[in-house]
Amino acid sequence: MLKNLILIILILLIPGTAAADVTYRDHIDIHPSDIDVQITEIYTGDDYAIVQGNLADDRSAFIQRSKDGITTWSSSYIIIDDDPSLLQTKGVDVDVDVSDSLIVINSTLKYSVAVSLDCSRHSIWIQGHPAIDERTIILPENVDMESIAGIKDSSTMKEDGRIMITGASTTRKFMNNNRTTFEYATVVSIYKKPMYAQPWFLPLLAAIEFSLIGVWWTRRKTQ
Repeated sequence: MLKNLILIILILLIPGTAAADVTYRDHIDIHPSDIDVQITEIYTGDDYAIVQGNLADDRSAFIQRSKDGITTWSSSYIIIDDDPSLLQTKGVDVDVDVSDSLIVINSTLKYSVAVSLDCSRHSIWIQGHPAIDERTIILPENVDMESIAGIKDSSTMKEDGRIMITGASTTRKFMNNNRTTFEYATVVSIYKKPMYAQPWFLPLLAAIEFSLIGVWWTRRKTQ
């Protein structure tokens, strides 16, 4: 996987080959204490032939090399709060599906998180790539997005209390030692609203007040 990724980057950097025969899609499902990731690689054309040749030589060895590569690389794929030690890779799996016109490689990664992502504020850094044409990020339940950078043509929707962001990977701009810097990465800043800022807080407070008034009125009538 890591060797293939380096090869793809080199192909993309060659003039006139911006439309290489490979695309990436990733799906990052973020929970309070763990993160599930699926990375889908779709190979066609010349890249299809290269991967098909590697599979024909030794399919099991190719898959094992891919697992080993992505296990090594996984620690730099997602970083929480600028601290790599907060994320630990729990499992990696690779599945390869070959048809007449394309090869699809699905790699799944499972992380455990040393901090709770559904409280306070956190920054989630996700490695980008020019060939990622579809990126999906799902935030933990009842967590709000403060900002996001490094994703284009993005859309946001909320379902079952969770925010889902979709778009394509692009560069983000940030300041580094007073210098403007660009990198291929997506950075999402999230936070948990305090209790008093939740939409249900005022109705709950009103219900409690009415209940207390009811108790007081009942006691007054019985005295």
